[in-house]
Amino acid sequence: MRRTLFAALAFGALSALSASCHGPKHYLSHCDGPWLRYERTMCFGQCPAFTLEVQSDGTASFKGRAHIKPLGEHQAQWSPSDLELLSQTAAEIHLHRWTGTYDNPMVMDLPATKLTMGEHTVFDRIDGPDLDVLYRQMDSLIQATTWLPTGH
Repeated sequence: MRRTLFAALAFGALSALSASCHGPKHYLSHCDGPWLRYERTMCFGQCPAFTLEVQSDGTASFKGRAHIKPLGEHQAQWSPSDLELLSQTAAEIHLHRWTGTYDNPMVMDLPATKLTMGEHTVFDRIDGPDLDVLYRQMDSLIQATTWLPTGH
């Protein structure tokens, strides 16, 4: 009886520890380079193409390349609550489980989405995981941000 109870308690503790390893705070942990890098590549149509980088302190840089506003290089400051929202969503969709490359080298006319959050990177051109809720949040933050041209 004691062994069963001990085994159940140990399993519960390990499960809780494992779940907390990839909670929102995990995605907020600092690493070398930008905390977040989000890029959409060009296609043969009118796909928005840009690169967003956000440092762990909220310093954001945006480079709009095509079919998006603003075009060119811009900077802004994102709030801690913005970073926490993205981290919470990353934890809820278990971003760490989807790290990898989803591509087909024979397909060249589709845009790719590249996302790095902390130590987790996803390259998605075709048949990638459903990260749309996270992409929509980042797209909304990009649109809601007051971007200042770099150098001003």
